[in-house]
Amino acid sequence: MILLAYDDRPPIGGQGTYLLGLEEHLPAAGVPVRVCSARRGPAGPRWQVPQITGRAPLDFSIWLRWRLPAVARAWHPRAWHALGGPGGVLLTAPPPGAPLVYSANHTYHTAHRGRWAARPLMALEARGYRAAEALIAISPSTAQSLVEDYGVRPDRIAVIPPGIDTGLFHPCPPGEPQAATVLYVGRLAREKGVLAFLRLAEGLLQERPEARVWICGDGPERSRVRQLAARWPGRVASPGRVDDETLADRLRRATVVVMPSAYEGLGLVALEALASATPVVGHDVPGLRDLAAAGVVLARPGDPGLLARAVRELLDDPARRTALGMRGRQYVEQHHSWAQLSVAVAEVYRAVTP
Repeated sequence: MILLAYDDRPPIGGQGTYLLGLEEHLPAAGVPVRVCSARRGPAGPRWQVPQITGRAPLDFSIWLRWRLPAVARAWHPRAWHALGGPGGVLLTAPPPGAPLVYSANHTYHTAHRGRWAARPLMALEARGYRAAEALIAISPSTAQSLVEDYGVRPDRIAVIPPGIDTGLFHPCPPGEPQAATVLYVGRLAREKGVLAFLRLAEGLLQERPEARVWICGDGPERSRVRQLAARWPGRVASPGRVDDETLADRLRRATVVVMPSAYEGLGLVALEALASATPVVGHDVPGLRDLAAAGVVLARPGDPGLLARAVRELLDDPARRTALGMRGRQYVEQHHSWAQLSVAVAEVYRAVTP
């Protein structure tokens, strides 16, 4: 099996984390894998991908289409598995020599609904998904978009969420003291809702002398984050992107994780927080809505006061936080074990290979 992905090691976002999970766990399910990514060529070193459109994932997809015949001749794949969705691999036709399994982390339609400029990308994405032998949607909402927005037959879609490393992401030891800390993890970009988070954080810092704010990530709005940290020295920590161990430590020590995104494929950060027994508050949008059963607290988008109110209520209710944390941890253990999910992915491969 050859995994095709733009994101790789170290991961930029959820797609890269998903790739590394597949690479680690699929061999135990009987599927040897190799990775072909923007940062890993067939022999291991980074490829030099020319800038064509100025959008790195799209440039990689265009360039990769011409490289795949050479990769097929060198590696003789039984199947290809492309990790798609905005920021992922965008194929308009199956790669040569073997069937294609396409993962949809979310769709351009979900991410850019109503934006005319994104319509060509939606059309290309739909063409690639319809050409695949089988599709893996990471959430029910993503599967729904594939069917309703792109015309993919439901019987060709398997809903298989990503797994979570519950050894790395685990709760704090009982009785360990925790400060009242609100945490944001993700790209510092408008579509991720970071500006809404900064407004929410400013209000909490003004109202609650004990409140602390942590912001992990990098992106185009990093200057706004630095401005907040400068106004509240010692109370706002913004370390940028952090390694997995640091992220896991921050997640389990946070009081509440806030996800003000306009959309998510499923919300990997939310799952990692739930595995850490930390409550999550987010907008009621596709992806996060799929985690309502796990105890994610949802607020109607469009009214920032509702999101802030949900956070304040959790900060004031330790018993509810504890109950939500236990519920989230149990949910992840039951539904996001890589040992089980890698077997499900392997079954999709076997269904399309001779």
